[in-house]
This record gives sequence, structure tokens and C-alpha cells, in this order.
Amino acid sequence: MLHSTEFSAWIAIDGVEVPEYDVEISENQQEYSCWIPSEVGKKFTVHWTNVSALGLTGGGVQVDGHKCGFEAIASDTRPISASMDGIAETSTKTRPFVFAPLDLTDDDAYLESVSHPNLGLIKLEIWPVDVGGAGGMTAPSAIAIPSAQKVHERSKKGMNQQIAFGAAVEHAQVQSAQIRRIGQAPLVTFSFKYRSLDLLRANGIAPPPQRSEKRKASGSPEPKSAAGEAELDAGDAEEAKRIKDRLEALTVKRAKKNHAEVKTEPVTEARQIKAEPST
Repeated sequence: MLHSTEFSAWIAIDGVEVPEYDVEISENQQEYSCWIPSEVGKKFTVHWTNVSALGLTGGGVQVDGHKCGFEAIASDTRPISASMDGIAETSTKTRPFVFAPLDLTDDDAYLESVSHPNLGLIKLEIWPVDVGGAGGMTAPSAIAIPSAQKVHERSKKGMNQQIAFGAAVEHAQVQSAQIRRIGQAPLVTFSFKYRSLDLLRANGIAPPPQRSEKRKASGSPEPKSAAGEAELDAGDAEEAKRIKDRLEALTVKRAKKNHAEVKTEPVTEARQIKAEPST
């Protein structure tokens, strides 16, 4: 979770807050950024909380550079939270945010096209707002659903995912008020740069995976990988063959020895028996 003096923000996938890496804060403490792991096919939600800021505030969400709407917190209660999980296609339908594969092409015609500079970025701007007006409550305006971006393979710059919009989810009629942003700049901006976990690890941003099992007690063998088990199996087979050959050789040698002892033993005994009467 990113924390400013008066606000906090985070991304949740399947209702679980995702970890954040390499958090950076601007000198004026109005811009906060981090890296988060994304996963193809997973839906996500942008959350934020007004912890202590006075007055009414609202949050505007952008994904991959596309504006997705504005959510106001029209209450004096503190702390109070809001969230956005997709684009309002109509007042009764929302298209959820979904991490999707980046649409790559080898068509050189796309080398000239420039992908959006904010591809790979989820941005939340929080503004002071004024809610109301003569129009009263109105249905929220529908927002055009952005098209998937197609990028040339040589221009992807380490990207392998983008944000798409899932099948429409129906819900009760949503009413909204006329909202006016106040000021020339947001109170605070939270930026979440998303990449696959493998890419974050490969670039040293996310830590390597932890061992699933702790090291066993001293003297106990370590768990082996499939490749290691295959190598051990081959080694064991060779060792078993050597032991088998050795046992067979010993068996033959012992059999010959026993056979020799069986032949000589009666002769020795006969000599002993014959010698005794002459003593």
C-alpha cells in the first residue's frame, strides 16, 4: 500500500492486495510510484482511502494512458475509501479491468506507429472536488472502451502485458452527481507500474522465489529437481550394476572355493583315520 500524508492507495487482484516494489516518492511528496506484479487473465481493482484530508475529494483512474472515469468521495467521514474496478460502459454495465497479453506483431508497418507512452502504467490522481450543481443527480456518462494496443515485436521495450476490459458485468442503476475538480493540479498522484513477476525478478526489482520447503535436518538429503532425480537414477543404475557384477563374481569365487573344500576334506579325514591305529 502506498501512503502519503493524507491518502493511501493500492491495487488488489482477486480481492487480495498485491505487493509493491521499489517505492519512490517525489521531493514535494505529491507523487508516489512503485512496481507491482501482474498476471494475465486476472481482474484487478484500484483502491484508495482519504485518511485525513478535509473537504470532498475524488479520484481519477487511468490505465495504459486511457482515462477510465472519476469517483468522488462525498462524505466528511475520515477515513473513508473508494474504488474502481472497470469502465462504466453504461449506467448499469461495467467492463472490468483485466491484465491481458500484449498484442505483438512482426508487421513492419507498426514500426512507425508509436505505442502509448503510459503503456504498463496504472495511475490514480486525487483531486479536491465540488459536488452538486443545478442539475442534481444524473446517470454517469458512458466512456468509450479503448481498443487493444498492437505493438511491433522490436518496440515492446520489455513489455509483455497490457490492460484489457472484460465482459460487461450488469449491476443496479448507478446515479452520479455533477463533479467539478478544484485547482490546477491533483493533491497527490499514485502510479503503479505493472509487469509480470518473472520480468520483475529478471530485472532485480522483485526478490527471487523463496524455497517452498526449508532445508531438512543435517544428514537428510535435499529435495532434488526432476533433472537431478534423472541424473541420480542413471547413477544409481550404474552403481547397482557394478554391485550386481561384484556379487556374481564373489558368488562364483565362493562356489569354487567350497567345491575345492568339499573334495579335499574327505581325503584329509581318511588319512587321519588310517593314521590313528598305527599310533
